[in-house]
Amino acid sequence: MPFPNFIGGHKRLWTRERVLTALAEAAKEIKGPLPSSDRAWNRIKKDRFDWPTSVRILGYFHGMARGWLAAGIPMRRVSLKNLAWTPKEDAYLLDKAGILTLKVIAARLGRSYPAARTRLNKNYGISSRGNQGYFSASELAKEYNCSCHRIRQALADGKIKGRYDRLRNRWQVDPKDLTPEAMEILTRPKRTHKNCPTDLGDYYKRYGLRRTVIEGKTVIVAK
Repeated sequence: MPFPNFIGGHKRLWTRERVLTALAEAAKEIKGPLPSSDRAWNRIKKDRFDWPTSVRILGYFHGMARGWLAAGIPMRRVSLKNLAWTPKEDAYLLDKAGILTLKVIAARLGRSYPAARTRLNKNYGISSRGNQGYFSASELAKEYNCSCHRIRQALADGKIKGRYDRLRNRWQVDPKDLTPEAMEILTRPKRTHKNCPTDLGDYYKRYGLRRTVIEGKTVIVAK
């Protein structure tokens, strides 16, 4: 469909609606995966004046992939590999992780499941399950400077309420379930199993020994 030329006027030829319509039509002609970069798009767009420029597409959608998805193109034809995450996407990911499954979050963001998982793990150092606010035994030990062995034993004995995740081989403790009795266990001073005298920096003082001369020989005896 020919478009009127608005060059020099106040109206813009490539409105958002026209860009979406043109992208949908272009997707019908292009076989296989769609171009995911402005360079690839400009290469196949040559002499196609009925297709919008990459400048207009990026201006509206900040990425070729987002433009294709906004035009209703199935995700299987769109590459999201090099598509930068926006602050809005990051905020949604962090807010919903632990509430919704990563598959649902990824679908709503127009991302793949591996991309959402990698973003959460590598950039923020958490997992979707970990973002629920649960502590593992080792995390509790770091938080309260407590022996991890003591915490695991208390969990096994039921003195600290928690759930053991066999799939991930770790305990899950909700901070809301930490009772005063549990806090007493967590904040109790660490025990020492040292059963030898304190090192005073001098071997003889440490073990109460002294040197003496007996029958012309220097020997070591107890004080």
